[in-house]
Formats: sequence, C-alpha cells, structure tokens
Amino acid sequence: MGDAGEDRTRRERDSVAEEILPESAVNLSVAMLVWLFGVLIFLPLASEVDPSGLLLLCDLIILLTFSTFLFRGSRGLKEMLDIASRVLAYKWIKMRGVKESRTKCVERKVKATLYSATIVIVYLLYSPLLVGIHPSVNGIAIILAMLGVLSILLRELTGE
Repeated sequence: MGDAGEDRTRRERDSVAEEILPESAVNLSVAMLVWLFGVLIFLPLASEVDPSGLLLLCDLIILLTFSTFLFRGSRGLKEMLDIASRVLAYKWIKMRGVKESRTKCVERKVKATLYSATIVIVYLLYSPLLVGIHPSVNGIAIILAMLGVLSILLRELTGE
C-alpha cells in the first residue's frame, strides 16, 4: 500500500468520520447505557422485588431497547470496522515490511479478525439478557455466534 493506498484509506476514514460516525456513536452509546443500567441496576432490582413475573418483563424491555439502538448503530459500526481493518493492515504491513502484493491478504485477515471479535462481543452483551428469558435461548445464541465466527474464518481461509 503505497502513497495512493494510504491516501485512499485516509479519504475513506475522513468521509466515514464526517458522515456516519456521529449518528452511529450516539446510537451505540445509548445502547451501552441501556445495557449498563438494565443489566447492572434494573434486572437485579426486578429479581429482588418480584422474582417471577417482573424479571421477564424488564428483561424483554431492556432487550428490545438495547437491540433497537445496537441495530441503528450497526451500519456505522460495519463502516468503522472496514476502515479500522485497512488502517491496522497498513500499519502492520509498514511495521513488518511485508510485500505490497500481500496487502489485500493481510487486509482480509485483519477484517475477519475484527468481525469475529465483534460477533463475540455482541454475544457477550446479549448473554445476560438472554439468560433472563431462558438459559436455552442463550445456548442457541452461543451456537449461532460460534457458527458466525467459523463462517467468517473459513471464508477467509478459502479466500472467498
């Protein structure tokens, strides 16, 4: 990735930062606040007040609200992950002195790693909310998350 690749990455990063980042940052921040208050404050309070009915109701309300804001911010998150993968790949190639012909390969591997880490983090955020509904729902979610990670990694290994 010579000067042209660096300029292209810088232009894309700047356009994402101006257009998509503010709205996505607000939505993802609200999602995190909903998750923090819900999991750390409201769910423990609901289980203390009424362990049977109120916990499920609070859990569903928090789950729907968290999901709404997370999905609103996911478009910008994808763009941010793509730009971050290009920047990280460029820095890694520059630091390690890798041939420029392997730029796309390194970029794909970094992107697959970032996407896989994002899937795991999203599952970990949903886990306490899904356990409140039923533990088997959480089990299904971890199976789906691991299938998603394996799909991304296998796609990367085959080079598609």
